[in-house]
This record gives sequence, structure tokens and C-alpha cells, in this order.
Amino acid sequence: MQLINVQDEKRRQRITTGNLWQTILILSIPLAIYETFNYLYAFIDLWLISGINTNFVTSVIFIDELRLAVTAFGGSIAAAGSVIVARHFGSNDIDLAKKSAAQAILLAVIVSFAIILAMVSFGTSILQFFGATTEIIKSGLSYFNVQMITTGLVAFNAVFIGIEKAKGNTKVILYANIAVMLLKLILSIVWVKQFGGGLFELSLSSMIAQLMLSLIGFYMLVIYKKNSLKLEISNFKIERSFMKEVFILAIPVFLGKFLFNMGKVFINGIALMYHYYVVAALGISSKIFGFFAAVANVFHETEMSVVAQNIGYKRLDRAIKAFYVAFTYAAVVSIAGLIISWFIRQPMLGLLGTFDTEQRHVILEIYNYEQFSLVFSALISAISGLFIGFKKTKVVFWINIIRVVFLRLPVLWVMYTFLPDKNFTDVGFVMLFSNSLTTLIAGAIVIRYIYTLKTYGYQNLTYQKLT
Repeated sequence: MQLINVQDEKRRQRITTGNLWQTILILSIPLAIYETFNYLYAFIDLWLISGINTNFVTSVIFIDELRLAVTAFGGSIAAAGSVIVARHFGSNDIDLAKKSAAQAILLAVIVSFAIILAMVSFGTSILQFFGATTEIIKSGLSYFNVQMITTGLVAFNAVFIGIEKAKGNTKVILYANIAVMLLKLILSIVWVKQFGGGLFELSLSSMIAQLMLSLIGFYMLVIYKKNSLKLEISNFKIERSFMKEVFILAIPVFLGKFLFNMGKVFINGIALMYHYYVVAALGISSKIFGFFAAVANVFHETEMSVVAQNIGYKRLDRAIKAFYVAFTYAAVVSIAGLIISWFIRQPMLGLLGTFDTEQRHVILEIYNYEQFSLVFSALISAISGLFIGFKKTKVVFWINIIRVVFLRLPVLWVMYTFLPDKNFTDVGFVMLFSNSLTTLIAGAIVIRYIYTLKTYGYQNLTYQKLT
């Protein structure tokens, strides 16, 4: 059996025996810094796009929802793989952790590239099916194609990051991604500002940056000798039992995220019938409070690994407490962000671009509703983190389905079809309605589940508070 190295063992001991408030905060800080850079480059991209043409913003936001739906598979494999790896890591079974990590990489890459082939081959038809206008297709098709190709790199990178999270090694994620984000920012600004590039060049800069991260990930996973989960070429052979475990755990998360983002694409199609700038307004609103949303959502990333490792270490009490800690941090950060964002919304809007009076009015009206998704999304993510850590991914699937398929899409369609006054603020109201009600439903589900864990235990574990 392979032994764990000294640094990784220190991280494992901190997660399984240390102060959880400190542990989750320490592990989350590098991820928060990473998300800050991620937010900055998305913010600057939007600023660059609006500087080219404010109408391009709609094209990018519309296409990005499709991109997020495709990348949901890589993200789901990463989440499933990290939970399985973390469990084996927590129980100090390094050989099983390595096998699970290799199968997660194989599964993510194979399926992602199959999806890419289909998306690029039928790009125009897919965009038309989801309600994209002629202007969106004309200005954004090349952007769409490059972004779809990039999702293959993103899938591999997501699994690499998930494996490092499973070990509690969030610092390497921070350092690697800072380098990648800086490269992306430099390429984007130079191409657009110095050479007059457009959407295609912006997407190309993202592809190059993700390729750099893939090379870093390959080095860390296959070449770096101090990595406890260093993989050999022989590990990359299909082993059905391990791949099946990852696949079964990932599918509900993937379907939930995929349908959630597909639902948003359909909603964008309806929103365009209300007003040509509503889709852009939704995206711009999320950028105004996006920094706080990014930071608030990192806690569930840490939470999944901490929960899974403590289950592997046979500490059910610490696994449950990790949820309480992550939920509290997410609530505090998101509520503080909601308040701060309200006071800086006007200057932030000015930073994002030069909008005419009508566009500015639409954005601020939508923001009045959309701002609350900052809090609701953070709380839903923290709840989802607990269920993923316990391998209850079907619950996460239903939370996503309830949020969009039941509470958002049909409600908006009914309002558009039957209400006489078709006001674009109806779109904002539906967002607020679905987010708030889903949070209440998810809260009720998690309270019931924790009661069940404390009463009946989990698998072969019983709930005991140990010092």
C-alpha cells in the first residue's frame, strides 16, 4: 500500500481532527482568492465586450448559459470524483483513491469530447432551437464554437482541481489559477484594446488559458513525485467498477445542473420576447454582486471534501458539523455582500460599460429582484454540498429541477401567456420567486435528513459527539 506524504498527512489530520471553523476557513481562503480572479476576468470580459458593442453582451450571456450546461458534466464528474477520492483519502487508502481519480479523469474527458463534437457540428441549429435571434447567431457563432471546444479542457481541469480539493490542497489550486487568470486577462486586453479583436479573440484567450491549466494539472497528477496521488500511465485504463461508481454518483448532479442551465436558456428565449435587453440585464446584474456570490459559494466546495473525508475517517458528527460551519459562512458572506452591493450598484454599472438610458433602466429594474439570488444561491449550494458529500446526489438533482423546471420556467411561461401587461420585470419576479421558494424547500429537506442521520446513522456509522 502506498503511504501518504507528510504534507498531505498534515492536511488530512487537520480535516479529520482539527477545529472545523478554522479548517474550512483556511481551506476556503485560497479558493476565494481564486474565485476573485475568476470574477475579475469575467468582469473585464464583460467590460471589453460592452466597449465593442453593448448589444454583444446579450450574445455572450445567451451562449454562456449553453456553455455552462455543457461544462456541467465535467463539474459533476469532478464533484463525484472528489467525494470518492476524499473518502478513500480520509480512510488512508491511497491506492483506491488513485484508481478513483484516474477513472474520473477518463470519464470526464471521453464524454466531454463526445458532447463537444455534437455541439460544434450542429451549433447553428442548437442556437436556433433555444431561441437565439439572427443577430446572436451572426455575432456569436465563432465565440460559441471556441467556447464549446474549450469545455473539453475545462472538464479535465475541473477533475484535477477536484482531486486537489479532496486532499485539502487548495493552495496549489490558487497558485495555478492565478497564473492562468493573469494570462487570460493579458491576452484579452491586448487582443481587444491593442489589436481591435472581438468575441472570437476573447474566447480564444480563454482556450489558451485553460490549456495552460491543463498542462499544470497533467504535471501535478502524472509527473510531480511529491503528490500522494501521483498517477501512472497504467492507471489510465478503464476499470468498470470504479468508473461505474463515479458515473452513478455524477449523473444526478450532471442532469440537475444540465437541466438547470438548459432551463435558463429557455427562460432567456422567453425573456427576449419581453425586451431585447432583459437577458443582458440578468447577466450584468449578476456581475454587480458577482464577487460576493463567488466568495460565498466556495464554502460548499470545501464542505464536500471535508464531509467526505470525515465519513471516511468514521466521524459522522464532524461530517454534519462541517455543513453547519459552511452554511454559516455562506450566509454571513452573502448577506454582507447583498448589503454592500446595493450601495455600490450604480458605480459598478458605470464600470461595466456605457449604457443608454433605456438599457440602464432595464438593468436596474431587473437588479431589484435578481440581487437576492446572491443569498439564496449561496444557501442552496451549502445544502447541496452536504448531500454530495454523503453521496445523496439525487437530492441535488431534484433541488435543481424544482428550482427551474417546476418553479421558474412554467411560471414565466404562464405569466407571459396569460397576463395582459407583459412587463419585463416579470422575469425578475420569477427569478426571486423560484430562488426563495427553492431555498425553503431545500432547507426543509436538509433538516429532515440531518434528523435521520442523528437518529439512524449513516451506513455503518452512528452519530456520536466525540472530543
